[in-house]
Parts: sequence; structure tokens; C-alpha cells
Amino acid sequence: MMVVLGAAVLGACGGTQIPQHNGYKSEKVKPWKKPKALAFDEKMELKTEAELSYPDMRRARWYSVDVPGNGELALKLEITPPGEAVNEEFDLAFEVLDPGYHVVAKSDLEEQDAHELNKTRAVKVKHGQYLLHVYLQGRMDTAEYILRGSYKSAAADDVKTNFPALVAFVPMLPMVPLADDTPKSAIQKPIPTRRPPNGQPQPQPQPKKDPVPAAVATSAIILNMTVVGKSTLITVGRGTTSTPPVQNGMKAQIKGVGGAFELTKCQEKTCQVLVPGTPDQIKNAGGSVSITP
Repeated sequence: MMVVLGAAVLGACGGTQIPQHNGYKSEKVKPWKKPKALAFDEKMELKTEAELSYPDMRRARWYSVDVPGNGELALKLEITPPGEAVNEEFDLAFEVLDPGYHVVAKSDLEEQDAHELNKTRAVKVKHGQYLLHVYLQGRMDTAEYILRGSYKSAAADDVKTNFPALVAFVPMLPMVPLADDTPKSAIQKPIPTRRPPNGQPQPQPQPKKDPVPAAVATSAIILNMTVVGKSTLITVGRGTTSTPPVQNGMKAQIKGVGGAFELTKCQEKTCQVLVPGTPDQIKNAGGSVSITP
């Protein structure tokens, strides 16, 4: 009885003192309210390191990360445990909280990678601020660590949505009959033509038409005449560069010779026309030429 009592007294006086506090410097402290902000570099990576000690009331560290959009946040915790004082139950834990303070990933004594010195987690994230919590679980534990992270944006076709789960159902549309079921009373009758007081139908306005320009005759002189069988081939002094110009297909009328004859072989200054009759008959008739389109 005396031996047991002496051992108890010795243990109380000379053994390792186990901290009785909660690991924080104040009972009212809320470190998650003022987390340390971590920023991504140009490669969308981040890094931080620290030392924790439960006996020294530095049990945990809180960090905040602003995620720019939908994607994946990959985290790696590299742990350096204390020296010979470490026990087999030592484990440095960490967890990830979304903007609504829900734990979306964690690693502690209840996970398969408990007691590991290198821990990784990959979390699907959306735009917003996420919290990272690194903490000791044993009252005698101390540790150093390096926390690394990287963000990878999700491709547009990888973004999952719940469409059309939240879209309201469209009500049933009325059936359309194959035959027209419009009531006869609803069929519009043709509007009667307005009549003036005298009872005569009112004439409808007609669209205006552009007036057709009258054919303008162009005079020409005879430059040469050549007998061709019973006709005469006349060369007239009007060509394609005259004012106004003439062209093949126009009609030529010879004074004293009935009919209109087609111009041919129009050149720069002259055209030809074949006219029935002899050169003398044409000369005696006056020999003037009138050209029309």
C-alpha cells in the first residue's frame, strides 16, 4: 500500500506534465475568423510553412484561399514530426472547408493515411473562398510542415450541372385538330368595295408607269454607194463614236425609198445599209438618210 502511494506521488511530482489547456492562448479565440490569406502565383501554385506546438498553445493554423472559378484544388502536406518524444499515435491533421464552412476534404486519425508524413487531397472547387485548417491532435505533439497547393481550371465540357433537374415542366399544350374547327360565325367576310354617292364603283388607283421615251431620229449623209445585184450597198456617215452613237440593228430610212433597212458593219465613223434599187434612183429621190433605234 505504501509502495503504490509512493509511486503515485512520484509520478505526480516528477513525470512529464500533460497540458490541460485546449492548445489555444484563449478560450474565446476564433482563429478561423482571421485566417492567413494564401495567394496563387503565375503558375497558379501556392506554398506556406510553419511550426506547431500544442504545449506552447500553437495547436493549429488557419489559411484562406480565393478560388477564381470551377476547377480542382490539389493540396500536399509535408510533415516533419518531433524528435524522440514522438509516439506511435502522432498525426498532423488538416481539412478543407468550402465557402459555407462545410468540410469537403480531411485527413486525420480516422483516415487511411493517418500517421503518414506526406498527405495529399484533391478537391473539386467553385468560385469563392476556401479555408485550410492544419492542426495537432495530441496534447504533447509538436511538428513542422510545408503546405503546397495548385489550382487547375475545369474545361467547359467538364463542368457538371443539374440541368434540367430544376427546370419546371412545361404544361401540356392544347391539341390542334387536323381539320379547321373555326366557327363559321367567326369567318371574316370580304370587305365590300366602297362606292361613291352616285352608286358607281370607285376606281382603284393604278401604279404609275415610267413613260416610254419616243424614238429620236438621227440624220446621216451618204458617203458611198455600191451596186450589189438588184440592190445598192450604202455607206453612211454615222458610226459608233458619233453623237448620238449608232450600232448594228438600228433602222435606216432613205428619202424616196419606202421601208426601213437594218444597219450593219458599224465601225467607228461609218455604217452600211443594203437598200433595194439603183444608185440613180436613190440620188433622184434626194439621198437623205434618217436613223432610228
